[in-house]
Amino acid sequence: MLALNTTTVILQRAPLSAGLAPGFAGLLFGDMLFRATNSSAQTTEADTPAPETNNTTQDLSSAGILLILLLVAALTVFYFLKIQRPSLPNFSGITGRDPSNDNLPTKRSASTRQNLSIDSVTSADKADFQQLLIDVQKAWSNQDLTELRQLVTPEMLNYFSAALADNTSQDIRNHVEDVVLLRAEVLEVWTEQARQYVTAGLRWSARDYNLSLTKKHGEPGYLVEGSEEIPTESGEAWTFMRIQEGKWRLSAIQQ
Repeated sequence: MLALNTTTVILQRAPLSAGLAPGFAGLLFGDMLFRATNSSAQTTEADTPAPETNNTTQDLSSAGILLILLLVAALTVFYFLKIQRPSLPNFSGITGRDPSNDNLPTKRSASTRQNLSIDSVTSADKADFQQLLIDVQKAWSNQDLTELRQLVTPEMLNYFSAALADNTSQDIRNHVEDVVLLRAEVLEVWTEQARQYVTAGLRWSARDYNLSLTKKHGEPGYLVEGSEEIPTESGEAWTFMRIQEGKWRLSAIQQ
């Protein structure tokens, strides 16, 4: 059986160091300008008797101030470019998607949800869940969508239909036979409007194998995966739903 994979979105907060740039640039400009001006004044006073030296010093001082102004302008441009550049969120990938996930009960508004005690699930309910496990696996193995329609919600029927079509496109057919429930645990019970939901962790054994649709029995490649004789164990969380006191149906599957 195929099951839903969960996903995680990681958000990355943008760095805050860019906010210090304007103050730093201003202090740097003032300090460098003050030193250049002071140097110019001292040079002028010391070299008054020599006019040619004074002109050379003034030229160097003017060049120094111009260099400082260019440096401050460059820092200002860098700052505005940095604060205007949007930070890029870091998304972690999603590995898979179950079509039924669009209508999972946990996606609905929490305001309409009412949690119930797991003790509210009766022995008759548990027997229905066990039978649904067997019947759904049998209908799946037989590729019987008509039977599945009686056992699952419309969303899950679409999921099974797409999964069967995908197997056919790969020229394989999955068989799950001789299903025996080994362990079951009620994990969560709740209601939403007129619907009741129960999520149960199920573990079972079954002969789970894939056969080729293009090979004949006994030909190499006929058995694609698994074993026709040896059972294996599997475990999933199945969510069952019913309207009021109606018939239970499979609503979602998660690993």
